[in-house]
Amino acid sequence: MSTYTKELPREVSPKLAYRSLLYALPIFILFSVLGKWEEGIGAWICTTIVFLVVGARWDLRKRFWFWIAIGFGLLLQIPLVLLVPWNNRNLIWMTVLPVGVLDYFLVYYCVRVTEKLTN
Repeated sequence: MSTYTKELPREVSPKLAYRSLLYALPIFILFSVLGKWEEGIGAWICTTIVFLVVGARWDLRKRFWFWIAIGFGLLLQIPLVLLVPWNNRNLIWMTVLPVGVLDYFLVYYCVRVTEKLTN
């Protein structure tokens, strides 16, 4: 018998998106202080996406496996931040948007798979 109450997942709203951007801002500031603001943009985007998934699935926050899945999703984003040439002037938001959407579903999929495996 589970001690967790059943909550529904949240909807991704503009308020959640703005809050995620704000919470991830220290990552960008840290990279800027270190002199790597180009990578900081990528890290900021990836961290915002993780915060969006955490906010959308906040109903699972009391489960240990949820945080393990979020950590795994963060580890999967490290190559994205390090390998994408963020200082390329031809890299505009229209080229980053599909990667961001795939990144969101990658992290969300990590949470969904672990949720299915533990239930």
